[in-house]
Amino acid sequence: AARNHAIRLAKGNIIGIIDDDEFPPPHWLATLYEAVQTFEVDGALGPVIPFFDQRPPVWLTKSGLCDLPQWRTGTLLKWHQTRTGNVLLKKDVFDRHGICFDKTFRTGGSDQAFFRHAMELGFRFIAVEEAPIYETVPPERWSKSYWLHRALVNGFNAQKYLAGERNKLKSTAAILKSAIALPVYLACAPICACMGTHVLMNCMERGFYHLSRLAAVFGIELRKKRDF
Repeated sequence: AARNHAIRLAKGNIIGIIDDDEFPPPHWLATLYEAVQTFEVDGALGPVIPFFDQRPPVWLTKSGLCDLPQWRTGTLLKWHQTRTGNVLLKKDVFDRHGICFDKTFRTGGSDQAFFRHAMELGFRFIAVEEAPIYETVPPERWSKSYWLHRALVNGFNAQKYLAGERNKLKSTAAILKSAIALPVYLACAPICACMGTHVLMNCMERGFYHLSRLAAVFGIELRKKRDF
């Protein structure tokens, strides 16, 4: 709701969005703007890099759970590769068809829902690897329970996206994938535990994700509170 209100009040032709726990380096915004102009697209997304004020647990950094995917500059992104943690958009993306962020996504997920809608309308967005921002990862996010709760939220939202998928074969395949993946991750957990906490946490995080996704098929939301 806050983002939608801010966008309605904006007077310019360009909208820049970052999260409240992120900070940009110098020239970040100019780099995104130049990419939008150069590639003649409707928006550009930069990478988000984790930043620790204190030394985090070794298992957390080795697990890679804080690391988000990155793509080469100019890569045309698909909706499931998007987010609003580091993005520059033409205001026309919002104004031309009146699209906005869906408030029904209570625990997150409105970012990708927005980009999915925009792409269906023909808007294009690219990656810009030279325009990173840094996301502060406080000690509250260093616990194992935090990452498992996050996986439950993400799994539910992923299935919510699929509920609107026009290609029923694609949505059915995704459900079957989770049905197969869940017992595989459960079976691998004892082996992963012997390989280290970071390996076990990766296994459990994926297992919780697929568990939540399958529960969502039956309308069950395993984690109703977003604490990240």
